[in-house]
Amino acid sequence: MKPKIMMNRLEAVFSIVPTADSIADIGTDHGYLAVELISRGKAKRVVAGDVHKGPLESAKSYVDSCGLSHVIDCRLGDGLKMTEKGELNGAICCGMGGFLMRNIVKSGPELLEFYVLQPQNGQAELRQYMVANGYEIVKEIIVRDMGKLYTAFLAVRQNVLSQYGYIKEEIYSGAEHATNSSMLVVADIYHNLDCNSILWSVGALLAAEKPDLWTDYIDYLIYQRQCALDGMTESLAHTEKYRVIKKEILELETLR
Repeated sequence: MKPKIMMNRLEAVFSIVPTADSIADIGTDHGYLAVELISRGKAKRVVAGDVHKGPLESAKSYVDSCGLSHVIDCRLGDGLKMTEKGELNGAICCGMGGFLMRNIVKSGPELLEFYVLQPQNGQAELRQYMVANGYEIVKEIIVRDMGKLYTAFLAVRQNVLSQYGYIKEEIYSGAEHATNSSMLVVADIYHNLDCNSILWSVGALLAAEKPDLWTDYIDYLIYQRQCALDGMTESLAHTEKYRVIKKEILELETLR
């Protein structure tokens, strides 16, 4: 069977996945991304996992129809708990909340070399957890899919950055430049970023790069927060929550 065309957001996620021997697709749903990882040479082996039996059976059927069951292992389980230490290089998580993704990373048998994450919320907390645990956020993207905007990022463990073609900015000089000319330079933004900065939620790399959808993305974030304020009753208008949201709107307006 010919592989099915992925949605724009999954195609965007695919574009930032590093090439590796073994990758887990957590929350695989119908298995489309798992199949593409093999078909387009991103991975030699994929673990396609889902906590729900129905979607996993659908993924298994699709994988079988593509003749890839020998290299894609469909497993029923919670996050990365159904994987074993030493069998994966990295993992992909899409379509979940950032807090759930943080728990998936924490509860795995080990911290992997990289993660590609597309959180629906809790972005600040997820980014902060990854950086605090020795990861460098090296790429962030925005994509529009069916009228909605999504973001995703690639986090690579610091001690394997060069293995995946990255080098940190502070050591990119002199002889390093000669020997690592093919490396992509990582701007060390997050390690010096104030923990209360709005950029943890927005994406500091996105703010620096300002891709094509940047203004639409900021307007969308402002709209979300303004709707939250408009929905508050008069009694909530003087609460800390109201002040925080109002402050975030003002900060976002400066990022346009």
